[in-house]
Amino acid sequence: ILALVVNIIVFPLSAYLAVIERRYLLPSVPPRGHGFVLLVFWALIFISENLSFLNLNKEGWWWHLKDLQDRLEMSLFVGRYVSCMIMFILGMKAPGIMHQFEYLLPDEGNRRNIPPRDDNRSTFRNVFVKLRALLPFLWPKKSLCLQIYVFICILALVAGRVINLYVPIYNKMIVDSLSIPPLLFRWDLVVIYVFFKFLQGGGTGGMGLLNNLRSFLWIRVQQYTTRELQLELFRHLHDLPLKWHLSRKTGEVLRVMDRGTDSIDNLLSYILFSITPTIIDIIVAVVYFITAFNVWFGLIVFSTMVLYIIATIAVTEWRTKFQRRMNLADNEQKARSVDSLLNYETVKYYGAENYEVYAYKDAILNFQKEEFKSLITLNMLNTMQNIIICVGLMAGSLLAISMVVRTYELTVGDYVLFASYIVQLYVPLNWFGTYYR
Repeated sequence: ILALVVNIIVFPLSAYLAVIERRYLLPSVPPRGHGFVLLVFWALIFISENLSFLNLNKEGWWWHLKDLQDRLEMSLFVGRYVSCMIMFILGMKAPGIMHQFEYLLPDEGNRRNIPPRDDNRSTFRNVFVKLRALLPFLWPKKSLCLQIYVFICILALVAGRVINLYVPIYNKMIVDSLSIPPLLFRWDLVVIYVFFKFLQGGGTGGMGLLNNLRSFLWIRVQQYTTRELQLELFRHLHDLPLKWHLSRKTGEVLRVMDRGTDSIDNLLSYILFSITPTIIDIIVAVVYFITAFNVWFGLIVFSTMVLYIIATIAVTEWRTKFQRRMNLADNEQKARSVDSLLNYETVKYYGAENYEVYAYKDAILNFQKEEFKSLITLNMLNTMQNIIICVGLMAGSLLAISMVVRTYELTVGDYVLFASYIVQLYVPLNWFGTYYR
């Protein structure tokens, strides 16, 4: 119990210190690096995992892999050991914030190439201020009909959460009717299950009746939002002084207008129809597994989803700078092409066609370089997400199978319910990084 309490306290504290070190320099070993407290903590954690090897030949430990419990404990130990080793190595090798005297070094080669602060700006900074500015565009205050559409969309959203819970439950009931004597032909369960799947869609709600109804009603609301945003932006551009218009880059401005309008539309839809329902689904799943199975299943689901979200946010915060740089390179590419064509007479007058072509080629190559960095980091994020979900699915599946074949507390249908429910929760989370960014 003491070890559990200590772990609950120290691990979140270490994560908090790591977040602080992104902005502030904590007491560290010269010349640079992570804080001394974090380095000692990571070293002690790694040493504590290595102490298990002292019991390599002793009976009662999991090294001999005699039964399923030994294999489970061995798998957990391997996961902990590898994680602590990676954390320890990264803590020793990864540099922290430079000390003040390092900025004054005469040797340019000794200075770290720190990205501009704008690149490292958090996506979540001033989020409530931004949402407060955007939410008025979501509510169509000028149209009562569109307000009714929004209300119906919310009702469809709530109904979808209920359907997502009952689809795996009826799937379990069908499996139990085929595996537990006396075997019965439960056509009623099949009809209800298929009806729920018709409402939900192909396992993810992508093509279901509820989702199609919501998408159909949301078209007019989204058009209202887009229209109001574009008019407000157009009015703002006309209010800008002449000096700004004389120095503007038309291609870049047009690109920013298009991307900004689409991003705001998508952001509002993501918040209302993706992020909020996903969080509700996770809460419902945790409560259901605790009440219908036991607390361990709820803990597995909760830990997997929380770890998934935290890891996704952390990696997305890190890779946001690559996305920003790609967007800036895209703006520069569009500005180069549009402005060159708009000033065709000037280019022709000075015979600068080849110069413009080579300049446009450089802009394309720069964009593709930044695009490659953004896509490769996205692949890294997707791989990490898949690992977390698979580990959670494996832990819950092994526990469910053990309770089916050893303690007989669960049925085959319960295992099917758990596996299908986890996958159902995972699918919308697959885009959580994109929503957050």
